[in-house]
Amino acid sequence: MIKKQCSANYRFSFEPPSATWMKSYFSVRCFFSNTFLFSKRETEARIVSSTRCVEQMGISNGSSLVQMCIVKVAQNMHLLERKVANLPVSLLKDLLSHLNIYYLDRIESAAASKGVSTSVIWAAIWRDLDQTWRWRLKSALPDQDVKQRCLERLFHMVLFTQIRRGGSYLSDLSESSILSMTVKHVRVLSLHTSTRNICRLSSGDLRPILSSLEKGVKSLKLLDAKSLFKHGRKHVLFVLHRLLDHGSVREVVLRRNPDSSFLSWLTSRRRGHQLSVSSAPEASHADGHRSVLGEFDSRCSAELEEPAAKRLALDMEENPEVLCSEFSSSSRSADRCPEGQIHSLDFEVSKCDILTTVSRILPTWLCLHTLHLHSDWLISEQEMSVLVESLRRLFLNPGCSLTDLSISHVSAHTHVISILRACLTLQNLSLEICPPAERNQWRPQPRFTEHKELCLEKLTVRSTGPMTVTCFLPVLKLTPKLSSLHFTGIHLSQEFFHTLTGSNPSLKVLKLEDINLSDHHQEILQFLERSVLEELSFRDCRLLDKCAVKKDFLLPFVEALKGISSLRTLMLAQNRLATSAIEIARLFSGCRPSKITKVDLSSNFILPAELLEFAQLLETYRPVQRLTLDLRSNPLDRDPEVKGQALRKLLPYCNILTDDWDSRSTMADHISVM
Repeated sequence: MIKKQCSANYRFSFEPPSATWMKSYFSVRCFFSNTFLFSKRETEARIVSSTRCVEQMGISNGSSLVQMCIVKVAQNMHLLERKVANLPVSLLKDLLSHLNIYYLDRIESAAASKGVSTSVIWAAIWRDLDQTWRWRLKSALPDQDVKQRCLERLFHMVLFTQIRRGGSYLSDLSESSILSMTVKHVRVLSLHTSTRNICRLSSGDLRPILSSLEKGVKSLKLLDAKSLFKHGRKHVLFVLHRLLDHGSVREVVLRRNPDSSFLSWLTSRRRGHQLSVSSAPEASHADGHRSVLGEFDSRCSAELEEPAAKRLALDMEENPEVLCSEFSSSSRSADRCPEGQIHSLDFEVSKCDILTTVSRILPTWLCLHTLHLHSDWLISEQEMSVLVESLRRLFLNPGCSLTDLSISHVSAHTHVISILRACLTLQNLSLEICPPAERNQWRPQPRFTEHKELCLEKLTVRSTGPMTVTCFLPVLKLTPKLSSLHFTGIHLSQEFFHTLTGSNPSLKVLKLEDINLSDHHQEILQFLERSVLEELSFRDCRLLDKCAVKKDFLLPFVEALKGISSLRTLMLAQNRLATSAIEIARLFSGCRPSKITKVDLSSNFILPAELLEFAQLLETYRPVQRLTLDLRSNPLDRDPEVKGQALRKLLPYCNILTDDWDSRSTMADHISVM
């Protein structure tokens, strides 16, 4: 039956056969027949022999026949799998795109031994999946990450949504087989509104899947925590308990948190319920805050004295041991479940009482390494004072592990100093500040009473209103270990770059955004002469706004960059470079060319003719390292022919990031970067 069907297909698909084609036809027909008529050992040998024969013929009018042969081989990989190393390289490459993910994974090692990489196939699968997912990929993934991310995404799509069946990479695979294969690659598990499907994980049928998740998942994302508990609360809590307490989850991301009772349930995954620190507020605090902190002291002490069961507000049916005995056949009610630890919490604060709950439990959260608080409302002075005092208590405990802190929608710049005074061993700090519009509403800047060096290594400050850098200079002078600095929307002073040079000799990453640098050219050049930067980003910094002759700054700027042997990334997006972007190509000229491997020239109003001149210079200089060049949001559509010439010249030296931006229909965007 199969032979008849195949023969009919061939007669339908091709012109009257030539003698050469007939040879190929009978070889493939023999291959199909033998696949089903001989023993396993004979079949394996004949598959290899037949595919070699077809590949060696290599005739153009038989190419479709060869492709049909390859498809048939892919459908019978269970017979060929152990002999895949005997296939010719060219045939193996053709075969890969027809395999489902199960066999693609299984023959990966054999393919690698013949110098054939599967990363291109995984990348193609990723692009196909990316069209159906809720979030689009923001940047290219390294080869080693593509496969893992593909399989992780497939797991989510099969478990929580209806997956398309169009791609050959899912052919002949059932839902259970896809889940069983992909679950081993899930590192970040995202749970959102599909409560019914999450409840499936608590069922006996998917218990092996949940067990695999317990072993592999490191990060848990609850993307709509409020909706998760509308139905099947006990089922959801059981799944979370298994992942957090029996599993390896140490990082939790919360969005749209449901209520303080669940937060208490979640944050009970902390150890060290001791508080061996002074409860008295610092003498330097304003009198207006003392009553707030006193109230906090009382609440915190009462909280610590309450029995654990009452403090966590758990009903008996939500007790971890009770949940395990109810849903897991291997657990008995007498068994005591392990207690997990949350090391990282990324948390969207939506109500003030939630922030109070977080502040109350912080002093005893000794295992916490990372805390990110995202507020959708402006955190008041009173709430911030309570949070800072809670942090101070935590850091006074020798067992404190917190090194990374991020808070958004802070009401005043003064909290930078307050936080650093409270958290002397903090390594990474990120703040989004919304300062008052009226300067007379600003509070006086507190000072460090101790003249100790801070442990800060990374500082990120984004201001949504008028703010000068003056208040941050004392911080910069006390952070000799600072390696990364990112300022957005802050007005610089003449002293800024001098401070970096004198006080921050280890600075590796400097990112300035939405900051006017047109008055700081000399300071920039002097700073670059003594820097050890690896990444420099001036985004929307109006670099050339006050240049009568733009080369007067760009040429020494390029030479200074060439002198930094450690520099690998240069980002100059949205700086109105236009024709002047040509000068950036001189980074790779002379006897001491730059070692930069990534240049961002996006949103700079670069026209096709200017890009062609840039490409001609790059063709002349021939950079040693391959360059990643970002050209997005430039009006390259103005002359498609010249654009094509420029891109062809760049391709031998660059990985180009571009787009199909229609500049003529988005003139408003152009005006913003002109």
